[in-house]
Amino acid sequence: MDINLVSHAKDYIDDLDKGINPFTKEEINENDIINNVKISRCLFYVSDILGEVISNGGINKSSKPKQIDFNINSIDVDSIEISDAPITVSIIAQRINAVKPENMKKLKVTAITNWLVSINMLEIITNNNKNIKKVTNNGKDLGLIEEERIGQYGRYFAVTYNKNAQQFIIDNLNSIVDGAFN
Repeated sequence: MDINLVSHAKDYIDDLDKGINPFTKEEINENDIINNVKISRCLFYVSDILGEVISNGGINKSSKPKQIDFNINSIDVDSIEISDAPITVSIIAQRINAVKPENMKKLKVTAITNWLVSINMLEIITNNNKNIKKVTNNGKDLGLIEEERIGQYGRYFAVTYNKNAQQFIIDNLNSIVDGAFN
C-alpha cells in the first residue's frame, strides 16, 4: 500500500470536510452538497480510518483478518502440552489452541465433547431439565474421570481427563475436526 497516496487522499478528504476545495484551497459555497452535515460526518469518519491506516503503516488494525477453519496440518501436534494430572476438557482445548496460528479459528470444547459422545466415551443424560455429560464405561477405561465438586450453585460432577485420555484426544484431532467443521 502506498502510504503517500493514502496520506494525499486523507488531505483531500480533510479539506472537503472543512468545506475547502482541495485543488484551489478556496472555500466551497455553503449550499454545495459537500457542506451537507451527513456528507461532512461521512468524510470525517473516512478521514479517521485513513489516519489509522497511515499511523499503522498501511494496515487498518481495527478490521480483523478472516479466520481460516481449524486445520490439524497447520499445528505442531507434538508441542501440545499433556499433564500427568487429570485436567478438564477446556484446558485441553486451550492447550491445543495455544499452538494454532493466530489467523485460525479455535477448536471449541463442544467439538471435543460432541465427538466423545459420538464414540461412546461420554453420554448426555437429562437431569432436572439440564443436560449433563456422564462418563461411560468405555470412557472410564480410557481415562475419563467423574469428580464430584461443589460450586456456587451446589454439587456437580466435572469430567477430567488423565494423561492417556489427553493423548487420545490429541491423537484423534483429525476426527474431532472433521466432525466440527463438516
